[in-house]
Amino acid sequence: MTNTDYSDSDSLYLGFDLSTQQLKIIVTNDKLAALNTFNVEFDVAFKEKYGVHKGVLSNEGGEVVSPVGMWLDSINHVFDQMKKDNFPFEKVVGISGSCQQHGSVFWSNEAQPLLKKLNKEEELSSQLKDAFSWDKSPNWQDHSTNTESEAFVKAVGREELAQITGSRDHLRFTGLQIRKFATRSHCEKYSQTSRISLVSSFVTSVLLGQIDGLEESDACGMNLYDLEKGEFNEELLALAAGVHPKVDNITKEDPKYKAAIEDIKSKLGEIKPITYNASGNISSYFIEKYGFTSQCKIYSFTGDNLATILSLPLQPNDCLLSLGTSTTVLLITKNYEPSSQYHLFKHPTMPNHYMGMICYCNGSLARERVRDEVNEKYNIEDKKSWNKFNEILDNTGKFDNKLGIFFPLGEIVPHAPAQTVRAVLENDKIVECDLETHGFDVDDDVRAIVESQTLSCRLRAGPMLSKSAESANVTPDPESSNVDLKKTYNDLVDKYGELYTDGKKQTFASITARPNRCYYVGGTSNNMSIISKMGSILGPVNGNYKVEIPNACALGGAYKASWSHLCEEKGEWINYDKYINKLFEINNELDSFECEDKWVEYFDGVGLLAKMEETLLK
Repeated sequence: MTNTDYSDSDSLYLGFDLSTQQLKIIVTNDKLAALNTFNVEFDVAFKEKYGVHKGVLSNEGGEVVSPVGMWLDSINHVFDQMKKDNFPFEKVVGISGSCQQHGSVFWSNEAQPLLKKLNKEEELSSQLKDAFSWDKSPNWQDHSTNTESEAFVKAVGREELAQITGSRDHLRFTGLQIRKFATRSHCEKYSQTSRISLVSSFVTSVLLGQIDGLEESDACGMNLYDLEKGEFNEELLALAAGVHPKVDNITKEDPKYKAAIEDIKSKLGEIKPITYNASGNISSYFIEKYGFTSQCKIYSFTGDNLATILSLPLQPNDCLLSLGTSTTVLLITKNYEPSSQYHLFKHPTMPNHYMGMICYCNGSLARERVRDEVNEKYNIEDKKSWNKFNEILDNTGKFDNKLGIFFPLGEIVPHAPAQTVRAVLENDKIVECDLETHGFDVDDDVRAIVESQTLSCRLRAGPMLSKSAESANVTPDPESSNVDLKKTYNDLVDKYGELYTDGKKQTFASITARPNRCYYVGGTSNNMSIISKMGSILGPVNGNYKVEIPNACALGGAYKASWSHLCEEKGEWINYDKYINKLFEINNELDSFECEDKWVEYFDGVGLLAKMEETLLK
């Protein structure tokens, strides 16, 4: 039992986070203060009933799925926990949240009537056991869809798919999973499916007591949705339904083709455009069982990465760098500049904006390997100490034309096998080298790994930031700057030639685009030497911030609910970034840090890395 005092809050908001291994619900008030958190870990509460390990069921064929009934049980479990804690459900005026992305839930023909007649005396899972044509949901870790991936690439092309949907083909993406379900693994169950939800719209539907439409930003992670046109792409729907002329040998004139397209459109239902409007009021089941009021609003849930950006006062052209075992870069942009090497999604609360996401496998593991080599060289007793690594990094001066690419694991961006590549620039020529050759030693690895990882972020963020830079007011005016950016860019091209990243040409606009602010989270964000070096390379115009956002996904959901509720009350759109920024009091509550501005100095690093990726990676 907790002793949280809710008496000072007239209105409360709930933010859900349905992740792979747990359901977490955070409670906030209209001042964005987090008051309490409740959760259930699936392995602890439901292992015996569902047989899950780390929240999922897996087999040797690469299938990784979650039992849908377990998610229903988790909602009852956490709400029961809150009830025992004397939580004032009657004060909750809005609920939203986040869920693991890409997963799909297949509803049966009985789903809609079963949702509408729920009995407060029974658990959700027992009452809804016949509401699903399949009682499992593919998890984001599933990699059983290689056959479907090949079909999407054969029919459309990898870069073309990214151009349409914001992402290349990914084994976990919903469109590929639906094709497998419809044509290979569960053909009969597909025919018995009335609707297909994402995990986000599934939870929204349960809380509403009726099946809800797909939320637009989360629907971008399906490989089915045309982001620029704002509608499903018929060719991709044909692939998902198994009636693509090129792959499935069915002509568009065949009656089966039209019937299959209409059927999958009906199953997917409407895409709900970005909005602050509620999907509806909470179901009578939750009113009668837990004490919610009939005025409690349910706002559309979204994906977990999308909710993360809602937990901070991110403005256009801001970047959030999550520095853990892997590295994830999230950024806000007006610019639709897709690539097969990263993702673009519609922003969940800012119309005409996108969230860019770059995911790297190699993050802290690569840095730790260099740290270990340094500690061995200097006979450091504490093998895990970062002191010597940081000392070397802090004492590095100007970029010295040495760079390394360190992939202890096969990398996603750029797509490459595990390898280590070092190079130096000598007489304007790139020379590949090993340790202890061409003046490259272990100490150089320290700066090289931090520089190369950061420069990769800078190279790939540039095209997404470029066209929206002017509107975000983050590109310095060359006339008022000590640096002639045009000349600097031309000198770069003279030295290295035209630069390409992931097969796409870099331009003056993309090379000279700067972030507005940079935020650093995750384990490595506690290492000030590393993030100071990263900040000096990325060169955000309005500062670097080290932040801690525990429960970010749930918090983003709660903030989405409170923002939506305020917009509805006022009957007008309130800019989300201004709403969050005002309540955060950014300069007081977030930990900004100073670092050297070496952004222009690292133009040479940009060129060297681009050419190393192009010519030296296997």
